[in-house]
Amino acid sequence: MIVEKELLGLSDVAKLCGTSNSNISNWRSRDSKFPTPYTNTSAGPIWKAEDIVTYLQKKFKDEYDVISTGKISSKRMAIIGRARGGKSFLISRFVFDRNGYVNLFCGNNSDKTACPIYIKISEYVTLESFVFHTDFNSMYKVEDEKEDEELKNLKDRISALVNHPYLQEDVQKMIEIEGVIREIRSIEERYPNRKNSNTYIDTFQRPGEFCKELLRECGIGSFEIVDTPGVSGNVEAAKIAKSDIYLFLVKPDNGDESQTLRKIVTQIKADVATSKVAFLYKKEGIFLTNKKYEEARVAVRKDMEAYSELFKDLKGNIISTELDVLDPANHCIIFPTMDQDEIILPEELFLEEMKEKLLEAFKPENESSKDEEFEKMISELGVQSKTFALDIMRNIPTHEFGKGENEYSLDQVIAGQHDRVMTKDNYRFHNDLDKAYSKESSILDNYFSTFTAAEYPEEWQQIIIKYIYRKLIISVRADRGLGVGTHPWEERPARTMLIEESILADKVLVNILGKDKVFRNEAYRKALRDSNITSATWNYVGCIDNEEAVTKLKIVKECLSDVEVSSRQEMVLCRYVGGLRKIAQYKILEKMGYKENECMKELKSLPF
Repeated sequence: MIVEKELLGLSDVAKLCGTSNSNISNWRSRDSKFPTPYTNTSAGPIWKAEDIVTYLQKKFKDEYDVISTGKISSKRMAIIGRARGGKSFLISRFVFDRNGYVNLFCGNNSDKTACPIYIKISEYVTLESFVFHTDFNSMYKVEDEKEDEELKNLKDRISALVNHPYLQEDVQKMIEIEGVIREIRSIEERYPNRKNSNTYIDTFQRPGEFCKELLRECGIGSFEIVDTPGVSGNVEAAKIAKSDIYLFLVKPDNGDESQTLRKIVTQIKADVATSKVAFLYKKEGIFLTNKKYEEARVAVRKDMEAYSELFKDLKGNIISTELDVLDPANHCIIFPTMDQDEIILPEELFLEEMKEKLLEAFKPENESSKDEEFEKMISELGVQSKTFALDIMRNIPTHEFGKGENEYSLDQVIAGQHDRVMTKDNYRFHNDLDKAYSKESSILDNYFSTFTAAEYPEEWQQIIIKYIYRKLIISVRADRGLGVGTHPWEERPARTMLIEESILADKVLVNILGKDKVFRNEAYRKALRDSNITSATWNYVGCIDNEEAVTKLKIVKECLSDVEVSSRQEMVLCRYVGGLRKIAQYKILEKMGYKENECMKELKSLPF
């Protein structure tokens, strides 16, 4: 059982314990080990969820398998722009220890960011730290010690640095890591035919006041910022994929800026279709009055109109009409000069605009109006609209599975000795997912981009096209499933474990179905362990009570488990990403009036 609340009232505790409010009151008076309330209100006592869970685990031992996660939902923001554009300085405005962050990550007008940096901000963080990750050592083998002495020395230095937490004040260690990263990049340039390593830095930060308000207002537990290396039009889409909002830092003083922006937008367009976007336009000067700031805003929007012309040829289809990323002038924010030590008026006004945009991106979007509009079209037009919607889904191009020389089977997954944690698994499933998601998002974007208003002029047709595209792309971007990993340093969501869960759908379903939800955690863990999935942190793993996640596994079992694949990456694409697409199609069919058995039958006929 999973407890996702941070604080519990008396009735919450009673429900969690499967007893009455009066029994809980008796426990409090008779059991000296019962937790002391975190606070008392006029409505009654309030306990920390983790205190109650710890008590239950001790009281009932093996009889009660419960994990407290607190607020497990997380949101993500990617920042894209050229070097020396103020990205790291901007990020420092979100964290508690501004100066510490600036000292560690700001380049002071030099290209400091040597690899992607993932800034993980949460109130659960107690001390700022950073961790260096890379799978370079598993990819590059030393074959000739004489010729590869340099490579051997580099691998030894990497081993000494990788996957170790360092405190934020250890600037010297960061300098050492940056030097190693540059050597990694140098080696990779010598072998252009090899794939590059997955090299990045995680840093764990307490939130500053601005970010703390944002977390609480949105009801989320953590916030991740992706800081990309300074770019010249080359963005690794996988590094920033699935972000809830993308910030493009734009400077007016570079003649190549517009073409650079166009290259970036073209590369990631498939991923940002359902995300919010803001263009931060760097404006030099001090705007110490509201009037001056407003004048600067107007000037910036006028300047950004020129950028909108860049994307004319990308707007010629139905799904592009509502994309933020293709409308810079209406989604730009002035990025003013900021003071190192204190917040001045321009920064206050900038943060107000940023907060509005972030709330728009992070708060759950109400899909009910779109659902109602779609259902209305289906109801009013009947067979015509149903046939049209089904034809759209039936004609999505298929992924080419099983074209390789050998078949890749479930037995090979089991023999692969995978770990449930991304780093311990040497990023194998994680890297496979990056490529699988890229293929799926490209197929969907390329296919739906062929629908034009000239060919489909009717309003009802365009509503259905947009609705289906939106539902599919939102679903395949949202990594989710039954499993939850709660270790403070592991990836959230636990993508590697979610992939394993989906590949092992049949085994997971056999283990958990019919079990009381109180006992599903261990049943879930056993399904993975029995399939040779290892972990040093099984006690941090839980299984949520979520009907959609169970349905998704049933769909994988019924529709995808018999598809022949030729590689592990194809297995991930088929059973995990395929499951994410098909659960969206299942829900679309439900909106069209299909019953459960009819949905499953129709899903089997839809290609993937």
